Amino acid sequence: MPCASMLLSPILFDYHNFLFLAESPFSIFLISYMLYRCLCLFALVALSSACDTWPNSTETKVNWWQCSSGPIMVTNVNPTDKKGAYEYPIRLTEPLLIATTINDPSSTYSSPGLKQTIKVWSWNINTCGWTAVPTFGLLNNIDACTNGTPCPIKPGNNQVINLELDFSDTPAIINLLKNDKPYQLEYLLHDDVTKEDLCVIFQARALTHT
Repeated sequence: MPCASMLLSPILFDYHNFLFLAESPFSIFLISYMLYRCLCLFALVALSSACDTWPNSTETKVNWWQCSSGPIMVTNVNPTDKKGAYEYPIRLTEPLLIATTINDPSSTYSSPGLKQTIKVWSWNINTCGWTAVPTFGLLNNIDACTNGTPCPIKPGNNQVINLELDFSDTPAIINLLKNDKPYQLEYLLHDDVTKEDLCVIFQARALTHT
């Protein structure tokens, strides 16, 4: 019910007693309560309309963090095209390389033990939060070394590995993504041999149509 209707309905049902009802303590309380509810509604509407279209400055730059505790530590992440040139916004219409600088203290990771899982979220401006995009199991626990991860990953500091992100063979996923919007992607590598993980989450502006 509109705020004006909620506010006026208690006192309009009897026009002749309008002044008496408006001055009664109960009516004053009721009117105050209705005003409070209207103000709360206006505040919620204002808050939802103020939701950031590009969270965490993703309009102009990538935002990333490591989502695993080690032993591999990530020190930098840069999206690049196939030639290694920095690319932003990222393009999901063609293979994307995530140039990831890592420190690997001791382990070597390779096929068939190294598995890859990729998760995708879209930015929901109505809730100001991230909504999971279904991947239909197509990107879960697949062989990493034959799906864009350069193997073997050997011990060493300040080494750059180019993790490839390629949706070209999964049109069911790319068709769910709107063009030129912020997306959050999780790139997880799990090694069955050592039980160790390398996980990176990054948020970026993405183009999904040519």
